[in-house]
Amino acid sequence: MKPVCRALGVARSHIIDLMTRSADWVDGRTVRQIDVLTDLALVEAVRAEIGQLPTYGYRRAGALVNRRRMAAGLALFNHKRFYRVMKAYRLLLPKAPKRVVSARVHNGVVAVQESNRRWCSDGFEIGCDNGDVVTGVFLKDCCDREIISWRA
Repeated sequence: MKPVCRALGVARSHIIDLMTRSADWVDGRTVRQIDVLTDLALVEAVRAEIGQLPTYGYRRAGALVNRRRMAAGLALFNHKRFYRVMKAYRLLLPKAPKRVVSARVHNGVVAVQESNRRWCSDGFEIGCDNGDVVTGVFLKDCCDREIISWRA
C-alpha cells in the first residue's frame, strides 16, 4: 500500500480511515439538516422587522431579529443562516449593478507636472480641555506639495 499511496500522493492514514469506515457513514459537512419550522419562524421574524423598511439587507435584518431574541432570552442565529433562509424565501435585496469600467488608466499617481493644475484640501479638529474645538483646514498644490492657503 505504501508505494501506491506515494504514487497517488495521499496519506496512508487517510486511506486506512476510508477503508475502515462503516457502510452507513455520511459526511456531516455535506448533509444539512434543515428545521423547516424554525426557518418559518425566522422568516416571520424577519418580515416583522423589515416589513416597514424593505431596504434592509440580511446583516441588518439579522441584527434586529437577534436583538429582539436576545431580549426575550432565546437563542440567536448567525448571519449565514439569515442569508440562507432569506435567499430561500426571496427576501434578499437585489445585487447592485456593475459599475461601468473607466477607460482612464488608474496608475495611482496624483502628482502633476505643472504647478496650479490640481489641488487637494484636508482638515482636522483638535478638542481642547475646556470643551472648545480648534479646526484647521488647508489647500495644497499637488505638483510641488506646497500649502497654498490655510485657516485655523
